[in-house]
Amino acid sequence: RDPKINLSIGFNCVGNVSIHSAASRLRGTTQALYVNTKFNSSRFEFVFTYLIQESPRLFSTVLAVWKAYDSSRIYRDLKLRSAIVQDQELILLPREEVLTKQGGVSNLSSDQGNIGTLIITNIRTVWFATFADNFNVSIPYVQITGVKVRDSKFGTAFVIETSPHAGS
Repeated sequence: RDPKINLSIGFNCVGNVSIHSAASRLRGTTQALYVNTKFNSSRFEFVFTYLIQESPRLFSTVLAVWKAYDSSRIYRDLKLRSAIVQDQELILLPREEVLTKQGGVSNLSSDQGNIGTLIITNIRTVWFATFADNFNVSIPYVQITGVKVRDSKFGTAFVIETSPHAGS
């Protein structure tokens, strides 16, 4: 065996983490950490068991870190058509504050002009359509790579450029 073999799984590839009982050749029935992942179009499942029984908190620590990471995606990931608006009001995240709210802003995606509301908070920029709350976008600042003013067929446009990995 090569002692230098190791495995690194990026958080963005992890779909689920769970702890279940598993049959081990070395230990019999034991606790196992299951990590379900995907990369491109391939899916993988990794199963880890303890070799040292005195260290059972390792798996619960990994699970707790995963849950904290997974529950904070809205702060990092670009979201399209998600449940972020109710009755024309943005559903604020914990510690989020609205800095600016401007109605009558057109979203020019798909070469159409949809009228809506642009909201700038301390965490993200949000736009939603006036006539359909579910037609919206939430762009956390960590995903913004540039802001520009350009000419469009509708006139001068404010453009928010996002990371190529935003929303992936």
